[in-house]
Amino acid sequence: MLVLVLTALFGAAFSAELDPSLTEWRLVTKDQERIKFPLRDYILEVKAFLPDEYDTNPPYAELFRTDKSTTMMLMLHAGSWQKSVGRLVWNTIKYDRGFDVNVEECNARYQAYKSFPAGGKKEQIWAWNFNQDDVELTCDGELQYSQHFDEGEVNPRKPGLPQSCRALGNADVDRITFRHMEGYYIRGLPMDNNKGTTPPPVKPTTKKITTAKPTTKQPTTEASITTVTPDSDDSDYDIEYPTCDCWTPECGYCTNMECTVKQDLATSDRGIQVTSKLRRKRENSIVLFDEDANEIGKFQWNLRGIWLTGCITCMTPVHLRRAKADEGQTTWSFSIKDGIVRITINGEHLYEHALIGECKERYAQAKRFAFYDMTCENTFSYTPSEMEAGDRITPDCAGTCSEQKYY
Repeated sequence: MLVLVLTALFGAAFSAELDPSLTEWRLVTKDQERIKFPLRDYILEVKAFLPDEYDTNPPYAELFRTDKSTTMMLMLHAGSWQKSVGRLVWNTIKYDRGFDVNVEECNARYQAYKSFPAGGKKEQIWAWNFNQDDVELTCDGELQYSQHFDEGEVNPRKPGLPQSCRALGNADVDRITFRHMEGYYIRGLPMDNNKGTTPPPVKPTTKKITTAKPTTKQPTTEASITTVTPDSDDSDYDIEYPTCDCWTPECGYCTNMECTVKQDLATSDRGIQVTSKLRRKRENSIVLFDEDANEIGKFQWNLRGIWLTGCITCMTPVHLRRAKADEGQTTWSFSIKDGIVRITINGEHLYEHALIGECKERYAQAKRFAFYDMTCENTFSYTPSEMEAGDRITPDCAGTCSEQKYY
């Protein structure tokens, strides 16, 4: 019996099956501990604890240390302990400079959390969920990080990207080295039976969403915003709305169609007109949905690159970079009519790419859009004559933005 316990804990067993006792909380007793864990079949949960003292803005060099009191690390192995296929690093706090989480095989730099983990509570329940196409990290049921294996970063300073990201997605991880997690607890939840916890948000590509028809909200006070489908008399002009971020619990992490705008992008000459500050690092991101409310991909661009999920990855042309405003925000348009992807500034098409084959068929189905990870300081032009807004598309993003900025 002692031998069986030790093999489960330290990886000497040959079976990929999870030790049944690991479906209950198990204390990690060492700074480095090896455990057999088939990550494709089980969600890994970690019960961690917020340190009593921590610094969210330490010296720059301190941010890179992986043995900090806030840091946890997983070394992923496939088939043997000598075959390392991945390294995951994350923290129990949100750093001011966004050095929060990193999947080494996919990210050239650390990524920032969406919010402070567990709202600052002492006890935190983390969950790593490795799906076929992506990996998600949640804390107390709130999604903090996600990475699609086909969308790893491209960075000349880190050879191997983005191919290493796809390789991680294909790896049959069956054992894990836990580092810097002594005193924390772990357990495995079967992928098909995880009723014990709040499951991670489901992406629209794997779940069909029932789309509610926009309805008129009744004002509760004089200051309330009433959201209506504009009358025909109002269809001659545009209305500026903030780019409401759909990656929120209220928007079901971009699955709630009340946070989208209905528009037939395949036939629209104008497309989507946005006013935002163009940067080299932060992307402008638009999520595209088909008529059945399934996500079909994201259009993203900044001054470094242009991406359309599964179809476009390229550097931003010099003439497009130079067209940005000298100061402040730039007004630009994205369109995809007849399968031709365009970025337009001041009426001039500064980027064009003709989709063919499956890509053209895929994005011809774009009937809705939403904004992803964009701030309330940015705006888009709502055109009543060809758009229909969901209930949460309002001048204050249903209460999540300061309404006064847009009057």
